[in-house]
Amino acid sequence: MYDEIISRVEGALKTLGIEPSEAKTGDGQYNINKDQKTEVLVDVWADNERTFFQVMSPVTKVNDETRVEVLKMLLEENHGLVEASFTLINGQIFIKDTIECSAFFNQERALSTVTRIAYYSEAYMAKWNNEA
Repeated sequence: MYDEIISRVEGALKTLGIEPSEAKTGDGQYNINKDQKTEVLVDVWADNERTFFQVMSPVTKVNDETRVEVLKMLLEENHGLVEASFTLINGQIFIKDTIECSAFFNQERALSTVTRIAYYSEAYMAKWNNEA
């Protein structure tokens, strides 16, 4: 299943005009850029005979990730997202989607996930970095 998912993900990247071999950073890992600011990380991995597909993008740094206001804001924003959520990694807010793949996972689903995460990342970067 892993090799099939890789093939579908690479097909989605090609549809976006991205050569997978140039974006590949490791086994099942790809870094792509929508523009100068929007980095999108794509990862496919297998664990316990299951294959996972994850797309994530850094949105903004956070000064104090333990502040209740920041956590409340992220939960409120998560409520309005479609097939995505915010997470905190090393003092940075990321937007992400993780999918457990099945035989029904196809190139179109991979493409829509990559474009959705890139869109949300770009939108929230503009929103939060302009408010700061």
